[in-house]
Amino acid sequence: MIKILLSLAVLLAPYAAQAGDTLKLNFAGDTYAAGAPAAPAPSADKAALPSVKAGKKKWTVMVFVNAKNNLEGAGLLNLNMMEMVGSGKDVNIVAELGRMNGQEGDTADDGNWTGSRRIYVKKDADMEKISSPVVMTTPKVDMGDYKRAVDFVLWAKKKYPAEKYMLILWDHGSGWMDPRKQEASSEKGISFDDETGNYIRTREIGEIVKQAGGVDVLAFDACLMEMGEVLGEVKGSVKVMVGSEETIPGVGNPYHLFLGALSREPGMSAEKLGGVMVEAYKAFYTDTIKKGAQLSAVRVAKAGEFEARVKAFAEAARAANDTAALKAARAGVMRFDMIGAGSDPKKQISFYGDLYNYAQLLEDNLTVAGPAADDLRAKADALKDFISKDLVIDNGYFDKDRTGRSFSDTHGISVYLPPVIEKIDQAKLEGIFEGKYQDFEFSRATGWHDFVTYLYGVK
Repeated sequence: MIKILLSLAVLLAPYAAQAGDTLKLNFAGDTYAAGAPAAPAPSADKAALPSVKAGKKKWTVMVFVNAKNNLEGAGLLNLNMMEMVGSGKDVNIVAELGRMNGQEGDTADDGNWTGSRRIYVKKDADMEKISSPVVMTTPKVDMGDYKRAVDFVLWAKKKYPAEKYMLILWDHGSGWMDPRKQEASSEKGISFDDETGNYIRTREIGEIVKQAGGVDVLAFDACLMEMGEVLGEVKGSVKVMVGSEETIPGVGNPYHLFLGALSREPGMSAEKLGGVMVEAYKAFYTDTIKKGAQLSAVRVAKAGEFEARVKAFAEAARAANDTAALKAARAGVMRFDMIGAGSDPKKQISFYGDLYNYAQLLEDNLTVAGPAADDLRAKADALKDFISKDLVIDNGYFDKDRTGRSFSDTHGISVYLPPVIEKIDQAKLEGIFEGKYQDFEFSRATGWHDFVTYLYGVK
């Protein structure tokens, strides 16, 4: 699904103005540009395309690249990074690339084609051109329709069968937010397929993996997607979920690194591949891009137990009712860059926060004593312990966020929390979304919306 930072201009303008900032659409790290990644040039692979008769390979990696927006150049770069490794005797790499007219990646040498091309990725040394064979072409396509992603996965499974499957959803991302389409706005910040104005909703992510028969690894090359709310929608259809709590720079994932590792060890498990993706991402942004970043992999099978512990923690926090601690945790929690520096310079409007860090701060700032406080400490410790030891396979990070805060305060999973600025009205904020937060599986299982509503009322 998607790599975007949403501008909440009309709703939040009064609060930004108080800080002396002009509210505007800000793509922050999403517009980050980088040259070709540093790696040895691969040699060409002349192998013929695989057929169903050839039998199952170990892995099929499916990448759904919706580049029908301002990320087209990054999409072309990422396809070239995939070609640095290419498919092999044990691993299929297939991608669907969607394009439209008028984007930065348009070049004369590829014919400025539009629509969709499904590509069987082969090894190639030319980082300036995608040379892999096109195996299916669609002149007009809505890459914001989740049914297109379902069709892509079912098609890939049939044409390129494997023992295990990875699906990567590539594009702008906004976490669990499903914003209403603002017809009057000239800035299509919420239209992830800029040609159709459509986008994939959070609950539709769950439908993709469910209707496609499940995948072993679901990864997001998209901002802000590693959230409890997203995890809740995909449980039962995925083994491992990989994504970032924070924004992902436009250059995205280092495909040449983790695909290279997979090609060398095609027998690796879903959990190991998730961890490899995290470590490759960390190494890439540490050594090559030199930009702060975070990525984590979580065990989706643990989602139910995670939700039970979140529910117990929320109930204990309400019972303890320590106003000072609740306010301190709200003010200090590690938040993520969903608005952008121009609109939210100190991340005081952002309403995504690291859950482990929030529980730690609430526990550290308790001022009341007694059985309720003791129970909260116990529930907070249990939740943190579960996140670090059971839910999160690997949490990789490098350096600091744009406010100077260390990414060491991330622990692999984020959730909805009220903004630092108390004057932001909950009803108005939630009114910009298409559906009710209460309808998410995470909220149904945890009562988290009731807890968030309680937190809005703590003054």
